Order: sequence, then C-alpha cells, then structure tokens
Amino acid sequence: MSKWYKRTLTAALAATFSLSFLAGCGAGGDDIQFDDSGNVIPSDKTTIINFWGWADKYEEAVFNQLVANFNKKYEGVIRVNYTPKSSSGYSENFVVNMISGPDVAYADERYFKSYADQDALYDVTEFYDKSVANYRSSGGQNGLDAEDMLPYTVNRYRYNVETTTSLESDPLYGIAKDLAPTAIYFNTRFFDQAGVTIIDETEESIEAYNAAHPDAKKKIMAFYEEGGKRYFNKAVAMSWQECVALSRFLQENSDADKGFFTEWWFNYGFSVGGDCIEYVPTDDSKFNGGYWKFTLADESKNYIVKDDAQPITVNGNTYGAGEIVGYNDKAALTADMKASCNQLPSQREAFTEFVRLSQAEGQLVDDVKGVYSSVSEFYGAGADGKIYGYGVTPDPQSMSENKNSYFSSGKVAMLVSTASAQRQFTENMKSPNKFDVAPMLVYKEYSEDGTEVLVHGVEGAHSGSVGIVMNKETKNPNAAWLFMEYIAGKEGQEIQAQGGFAVPYYKSLAYDKEGAFLTGAYAADNAVVFAKATAYETPADWWYLKNKEWIDDWARVLNSDVRNGSMSLSGFYASKEYLSTQAVLDTYTAK
Repeated sequence: MSKWYKRTLTAALAATFSLSFLAGCGAGGDDIQFDDSGNVIPSDKTTIINFWGWADKYEEAVFNQLVANFNKKYEGVIRVNYTPKSSSGYSENFVVNMISGPDVAYADERYFKSYADQDALYDVTEFYDKSVANYRSSGGQNGLDAEDMLPYTVNRYRYNVETTTSLESDPLYGIAKDLAPTAIYFNTRFFDQAGVTIIDETEESIEAYNAAHPDAKKKIMAFYEEGGKRYFNKAVAMSWQECVALSRFLQENSDADKGFFTEWWFNYGFSVGGDCIEYVPTDDSKFNGGYWKFTLADESKNYIVKDDAQPITVNGNTYGAGEIVGYNDKAALTADMKASCNQLPSQREAFTEFVRLSQAEGQLVDDVKGVYSSVSEFYGAGADGKIYGYGVTPDPQSMSENKNSYFSSGKVAMLVSTASAQRQFTENMKSPNKFDVAPMLVYKEYSEDGTEVLVHGVEGAHSGSVGIVMNKETKNPNAAWLFMEYIAGKEGQEIQAQGGFAVPYYKSLAYDKEGAFLTGAYAADNAVVFAKATAYETPADWWYLKNKEWIDDWARVLNSDVRNGSMSLSGFYASKEYLSTQAVLDTYTAK
C-alpha cells in the first residue's frame, strides 16, 4: 500500500462555499429510473440537470460539445443545462448564486472535502459501486471500467467526515473530471543552439542492451557527454545533479535566460520518501489517536530496500524491493535491516536542493555544520557545512509573467508544468521554438562510467485534479449521476483529450498510440510521459488537511524571502512563521 493511501487524516483547503448554494437545483420529482442492468427506464418526462463549471474558451467549447452529445444521447429523457463560470472567485459565485445552484458542479480537489464537511455533497459511493458492477455484468455496455482506470483517479475524492480519512473504504463524494500530472517541458530550440542531441531510449531498453553487451555498455544517464558530443535522453528521468548540469549548460550555450524553473518542491521530497508533514500515532490524551508532525526540515536519512534484496518487516509493515521505509518505521531499522537498504537523502536535504535552484551561485542558502553527522556525505568534502545556490532558476521577483508564459516566450529552457499546458504552448510557441516533455526528476547515484544506477529514489511528484460533485439537495440524483458517469466514462474522457487540456484516465485511452491524447493536434511528441506519471503522482500538500492555515504563513515566507534570496534557510527555520506551524498542526487532531 502506498504512502498516499496510508494517510489517516485528509481534508481540503478552506473555502467560502456555503451549504445554501445547493437550494436551486433542477426541477424535482422527475428523476429517471434505472433497471437492474443500469439502463434508463423510458419515461414521458424530461429531467433537467443544471451543471456548473469554470472554463476558459477552450474548455467551454469542449464541454459544450460534451453536453450536446449527452443531451442527444438521452433526448427526451434528460437535458443538461451547462453554465460556464469564471475560475476567479468560483466558490464565491456559488454562494452568491445559491438560489440557482447546480445539480452537478466542478470541485477542485483542494475544496471538495470542506464541502463534504459542510454536508453539501451527495455521497455517490453506491452509484459508483453499481456503475462498476454494471460495467462488468453488461460486458462494457453500461457503467465505468474501474479496472482500466489509471491510479489515483477515484480515491482522491474519498473522504470520511467522521474519521477525516481518505481510504479506499471511505465514502466517495466526487468523480474526477480530469487528472493534471506534471512533467518537464523543454524548448528544443535551446538544445539545438547548445549542440545537445535529443534521443529517446527507455531505461529498460538500455538495461537490456547492456546486459547483452557487457563490454560495450551504453550510458543510462539522461544528460551526458560521449565522444565529444552531448546527449539528452527524454525517455529517462534526470537526477538532481543532471538537471543542474544541463540547466547550466543551456544557460551558457543558448539564448535561454535560465535553464530550469519549477515552483514546487514536491518532486524532490517525494522522490526520497520525504514530505512536509507526517502522521504520528500516539496515546497522548491530548490527541485523537495521533498528530501531524511538521517535517519539512527533517534531517533524518531515508532508506529504500535494495532492488535485489528480500522484503523487510518493520513494526509489522513489510517493504519490498524498491520501496521506501515509512517515516514512523525508519527509526526502528536494525543494522541487519539497513544492510538490505540503500540510504537516501533526508527531506531537509531534498528541500534544500529545491531552494538552491533559484539562489545565485555564491549565495549562501544554508549552513548545516553541526546539523548533519556527515555534511560531506551529501554535499562534498569541501562544503564545510555551507551550501550555496545553483543560479539556474529565476527567483519569483524577477518574473513579470506566469510560469507558462515565461516558458512559451523563450526565457527559460525547461519548465515543470501540468499536461494542460500543451495546448497553450502549441498555440503560443512559434517556430523555431518547439516544446516536448520529459519525466520528472528522480534521485539517482550513477556508476563512474554512467552505465549503471547504483542508488535511486522513487518516481515521485504531484498531480492536480478537478472533480465532478453532486449537490446533496438535488432532487434528481439518478440523472445527475448519469451525467457524472458520462463525463467520467471513456466517451467523455476521449472528448476532453481531443480538447488538448486533459489526460484521459483510462489506460486504454492514455496509452493508445492512435488516440487523441498521444496523437492530437496539441500533444507533445513524448506525451506518453504524462500517462506514465499518473501511475505515481499524488496530491500535493494543499490536499492533506481540511484547510490551509498550517501552510499559509511559512509558504508565504518561502515563496518570497527565501526563494528571492533575501533569507537563508537557517533564517527561515528560525522564523516565527515556521516555528508556529507545529502548534497549528496540533489543532487538527486535538481533542
């Protein structure tokens, strides 16, 4: 079971969403009825469903088509009235327009749990379970194909308002409209200018070749030099060090102002098993079974079971090859257990690597002398505890436009963004600029010749999602669910994929070499990276708890003073904003 599923307390960000917005739903008393196989029983009445969703002009056009197709399919039985909304102030619009509220609506994954806490959402667990059963019994004629769904699609919309958990057994309050995995976009023009040849060879194929040719092995790295030429393998995840090296090389040898930009630290922490909070069970009478510990700067090393090792069991939890030992278990590792593991950087070291990106070379980022038992182990013998910036990423104050515009206008060579950016880049980047995508970073240590990965972390990063939820007070839940099911079904997902802003969350669609997602007008050449990312990318920290009070203060300082270079990490960790976070976290599980 993944760490994501083991979380025992989850909720969304605070919202101004009111229960009363649900009062004005579709006309009541005319709901459709299903037979035992999930087919709609004919009726002489048309059931009206009101649907709200925020949309730009592209998404609005796609959902106009989707709604029109649904209405045609169920003509005379159901009619969906679609009202596009601006994403700005979406929650406030629900409150203001509560009288004319929808039966079905968009809900950002950040907010849906707070809606459920307010008893605003319909529990669709039974609908979903019946839909899955109908798909199986009907041979795929009705319902949802759960077995074909990509990971982390359904369970991110589960929530138990009593236990505040998000487990597979918990109630389902929505169904994903889409998934928004992250990947590294790169501008091929800058690679051409710098003389970096882009290749596309999977790690598996390289390993197979090397096994068959032990005396003429290929490098398994993502960025390397060979025979006086430099290569970038877009099918292989870069290590942290490779990303810095490539970014610097592109800055120095192309027209790019900066080599790389990401605004999220999650990829670094998740790859080594770190996170900003961890749930710690306790019998302390002050808490309801446990508390959340603020671990953004946790300096304890992480451990991953070696690829060729037998499973180990710690505190009753078993970890197989390639799995990272959990936060509450790593302190209990014995010497024999550690012998079966490789040591990985701490969360603090991972977070520090992220912060170093935007700091100028020579800028002191942190001084960890006396913090780590062996500073040289990670930072090198000459570090003496002092850690300096890499200077490969723009700091926030130097950017006068959003990250996607910064990339499409040709200011940065590589950018971490979501799959939805493909359409924007296709339309805005003009020749000779061209984009493609590569996997997110993975912590790695290579052999000296670069032909073997000696130590690695895991694929770890975040994805976003927008859900479709049902009004708790709808008078037509059957019809509302049928529309939700259509959006979540393969036809609805394929239509969204054609629009160029969504990853269809069925494996058969996402990996279809002739399908809309991989071959559409807006798809990157290497768009399969996004499909692969959905297998491991999970929600970010804004999804963890029921509001963002525990994030706001320290994140504001991080994204201004720290990333702009006016405050060191040592100063950040000593700030009142950082130090007050644990007290806020304690309130979430306090009795």
